[in-house]
Amino acid sequence: MMFYLLLLSSILALTQISSLQDCGCEDKPQISVLAVVNGVKIRKDDLSIEARTQVSVVQDQVIAARNQAVDQYINRLLLEAEAKRRGLTVAQLLESEVKSKIVEPTEEEAKAYYEENKIRGAPGFKTAKNAVLARMRSERETVRALEFTNALRGRAQVETSGLRVTAPRNEADLARVFATVDGREITARDIEHALQSLIYQVQQQVYNIRKQDLDLKINDLLLQHEANRQGTTPKALIDQHVRLRMPIITEDQVRAYYEQHKSRMQGSFNDLKFGIMEQLLALEQRKLALAYAEELRKTAAVQIYLTPP
Repeated sequence: MMFYLLLLSSILALTQISSLQDCGCEDKPQISVLAVVNGVKIRKDDLSIEARTQVSVVQDQVIAARNQAVDQYINRLLLEAEAKRRGLTVAQLLESEVKSKIVEPTEEEAKAYYEENKIRGAPGFKTAKNAVLARMRSERETVRALEFTNALRGRAQVETSGLRVTAPRNEADLARVFATVDGREITARDIEHALQSLIYQVQQQVYNIRKQDLDLKINDLLLQHEANRQGTTPKALIDQHVRLRMPIITEDQVRAYYEQHKSRMQGSFNDLKFGIMEQLLALEQRKLALAYAEELRKTAAVQIYLTPP
């Protein structure tokens, strides 16, 4: 059922999203200081531009979903009412009026679709055929869903208030009425309740992005402090504790990795050997760097105030 609700919402054009619009998806008041390392504060604005951009992109998902949510909620009420009128579940109604009404794409149509949309490095048609057929079927269901919901709207009394759908700032905002469907009001409270799952997912993603960047900032500070203490440079410490300890990656290790993952790889062992070797070396370097960072943390004063949702 959720698949079809998302399907129905995808047919509606998104309004332009302002980067200044509040997503309403922070789970607590935002603190400015995320961590203190040996007395040095790391603030939210100290995070990298890449991390802050990623956070903005992720939070825009909620803004986009909120902009669609009223129409999605209207569709939901119309489907529920029609299903009840017919004595069906919503899933049964959609099966009857959407899935069963589309013409199944043929293999010839799928091959033409594949040739038109394929990208460089894509698997051959034989490998991609089932995915292409599924994609075409989904697109046809979307078109049929639009036709069906438009028909339902034409028979119902649907009124929209014209209010901009923004994140609620207080309890009064939750009472805003965005639309009515046959006398049933759709309020901001309904919209926020419908977005709860997405909002939590976004909160978790945002936390992970900030935590990863914060850990890098902490490690950089610890490395600089240790370099200052020893009268050396961060690069010299990295050479001593990471680069000089790098293991040798043998061809047997590379071949073992290739054999384990070759079902997901495109190319022969000889074609991919050096790329795999570089990948394994990068993994080993990361392990050593993290181990050294953890060693530095044991003797440092580190307080982290960033908490998960």
